[in-house]
Amino acid sequence: MQKLVYIFCLTYLFTSCARMSMPEGGPKDLNPPKFLGSNPKMFATNVDENTKDLTLDFDEYMLVKDVDKQVVVSPPPQTSPVITPTSSAQKKLTVRFSEPLEKNTTYTINFGSSIQDNNEGNQLKNFSYIFSTGDYIDSLELSGKIQQSLDKDWDPSTVVGLYKVVKDRLGNDSINLKNKPYYITKIDSAGNFSLKNLHEGNYRLFAFTDLNSNLILDTKNEAAGFYPDIINPLLSSEYSITLSPIKQLYKAEKISQEAQGILKVNFKGNPKEVTIQPLDSNFPSYDIDHKPFSDSLYLYFNNKKFIDKEKKFKLEFLVESSNNKDTLSLIYDNSKESPLKLAQNHKEVTPTQSLTLESNNYIKTIDNSLIKVYKDSDTLDFLAVIDSTDTKKIYLNFPVSYDSNYKIEINKNAIEDFLGQKNEDSIVYSLKTKKQNELGNLNIEIQNKPTSNFFFQLLDDKGKIIENIYSNNDSFNFKNLIPGTYSIRILVDENNNGFWDLLDLENLIPAEKSYLYPKAIEVRPYWDLNEIWVL
Repeated sequence: MQKLVYIFCLTYLFTSCARMSMPEGGPKDLNPPKFLGSNPKMFATNVDENTKDLTLDFDEYMLVKDVDKQVVVSPPPQTSPVITPTSSAQKKLTVRFSEPLEKNTTYTINFGSSIQDNNEGNQLKNFSYIFSTGDYIDSLELSGKIQQSLDKDWDPSTVVGLYKVVKDRLGNDSINLKNKPYYITKIDSAGNFSLKNLHEGNYRLFAFTDLNSNLILDTKNEAAGFYPDIINPLLSSEYSITLSPIKQLYKAEKISQEAQGILKVNFKGNPKEVTIQPLDSNFPSYDIDHKPFSDSLYLYFNNKKFIDKEKKFKLEFLVESSNNKDTLSLIYDNSKESPLKLAQNHKEVTPTQSLTLESNNYIKTIDNSLIKVYKDSDTLDFLAVIDSTDTKKIYLNFPVSYDSNYKIEINKNAIEDFLGQKNEDSIVYSLKTKKQNELGNLNIEIQNKPTSNFFFQLLDDKGKIIENIYSNNDSFNFKNLIPGTYSIRILVDENNNGFWDLLDLENLIPAEKSYLYPKAIEVRPYWDLNEIWVL
């Protein structure tokens, strides 16, 4: 018995001691990896052009993260070098080239925030490794800031680059935008950029969003901007570039069936004018809906002419714009049903809003005698109109008061679409308006306004355009706004063509001027907000 007690006590003593002596750990590591040295050395000159590997040593185990997004080699080789380690931590970083280096060239490898320690992920920020294959390190530099034409948030993929200016066979200055820029860098979180260790010479300065991380200005889905003049970093050093959407070259891409009797043609290039012609001589009469400078066209026709056709058959069309011709075809499904349907856009509106009804088909006529609008038991005068820019929408305009309830009756056969179909059932919609103390007003005064007409746009906190006014006024008043955060911008129609022209890269014509209001606008309930905007 004494032996059992002794063993128990001894066991308790050891386990207790073990718990008491367990280390609690040292302070958390907050330091990024420290650069110790490299081969070739930092700022080395006369580096052999056939050098394949560059090695950089650090004081702790580290990884290189997001190489494609973070690391920029300038000037960039045709094939990006392989940089390790990316998965198994080491104290040595290797940059491996698959092609010879350029002669007499200063190279900068900017690692951004890619280098981080293995345990805590502490980042070595804005670290650059520099060397030269020539006798000296180039020391010229330039810097600047990127502006956005449509919003204030910078795309983190944005890069800024210098393209060498060369003479073409006619002796004109030329650049090749299909190649990577000769010098390249990324912007910081505030839109600033800096290009260092540059060689004296003539360049064109461009910026673009590099969405696919290939360091090449791709015109599709990327924004860009450029400085208007040839620059030489020996002569000047501060620049500003505005990024804008890029105008696409025109091309009719595809035609598709939206519904019975509705075809849609998608374009690149936002043509001002476009025509479409069926190649079937027996094709029924049709109407075209195309807004100038839009990216699509709608063709609608009475498909009842095809009632004797088979279930599916081929249709072909000739699409033409500015002497560009394309033949597009589709397999038309003659069995698709497309009965007329209506939907209410909002169940609650402000006194300055119209009730909007949306249809799945294009509206042809409205019989106002078959529509009734009530406030309580009183019948109201109203006007129902088809939206001139979107004939799928109907606006019901009638006197609207604060904090009131309305009923809209749309009786059978009141609405007719382009197929000759009418609403088969009566529809009743309910509508409520907000109280006056739930809404706010915004008044904007513009000083130094543009001389030409412009689009004044009010946007909500999600970037949706709430109001788009084309005018040359110096004041804008918005009543009964729902409280929240708004932004405003001005897009100047400098050539007065009724459209805000995008960046034309083919002819190096910048986008038309734009202005972004520098701060967010907070609309509060039952409050008049007055803002002065000096352009």
